[in-house]
Amino acid sequence: MQAGSILSIVIPTLREEQFLKRTLKNLDSLQIPHEIIITDGGSTDGTLDIARAHGAKTTVWAEPRRQTFGEAKNAGAALATGTFLVFIDADVIIPEPEQFFEEILAVFKKNPKLVASTVPLKPFVENRSWADSFFSAPLNWFYVISNNIFHSGNSSGEFQMVRTEVFRKIGGFGEHLAAGEDNELFRQLAKHGRTISYYKLCVRHSLRRPHKLGWLTTYGIWIKNGVSVALRNKAAYKEWSVVR
Repeated sequence: MQAGSILSIVIPTLREEQFLKRTLKNLDSLQIPHEIIITDGGSTDGTLDIARAHGAKTTVWAEPRRQTFGEAKNAGAALATGTFLVFIDADVIIPEPEQFFEEILAVFKKNPKLVASTVPLKPFVENRSWADSFFSAPLNWFYVISNNIFHSGNSSGEFQMVRTEVFRKIGGFGEHLAAGEDNELFRQLAKHGRTISYYKLCVRHSLRRPHKLGWLTTYGIWIKNGVSVALRNKAAYKEWSVVR
């Protein structure tokens, strides 16, 4: 952690030793003042050892029930000192992080009314397929259209960058949601300023859920849960299945 952090990068984890080392190593080249916060749900593998070896702040869930994503992310945000909160998954790679954040910080500086941004999601270069490209495109365009045109606020959780002040003003993520807290956050943020999907950048992701369950099944799960959260403020599932 650097004093006077601009970026607080929050990564929720649960048995993420397969990906976390690569994700953290990718951030080693980032020179913009930042801190990395690992908020762990009770891993029994080497996840926390990896996090501590990289000098990350850590917080560990201690209750017997499973932690929700909202609880995990809010716990990380509570430790944050940065002007911006950056939420990413443990299996997300930010290409050329120094240039990436320089560019997106310039976008925030240019527009003081901008409270949050996401970016398109693409697969890891080494395991992408035609199906990944085909099925990722509609999701990415949905976020561009809903944020940039209709200003309704929508985003998946692989990358969300938020002004810390506004995040705390709205009370952070909905901790009652088993899933869908990411979209709900952006809908709440859109009431307090602009949200965008900055399509000139992207992050890369393992896409392990659609790779394991299939893209059509995954889309069905996403749509069912998204509709439930939007209309009922309640997740369609009691618990979000773990895919490892």
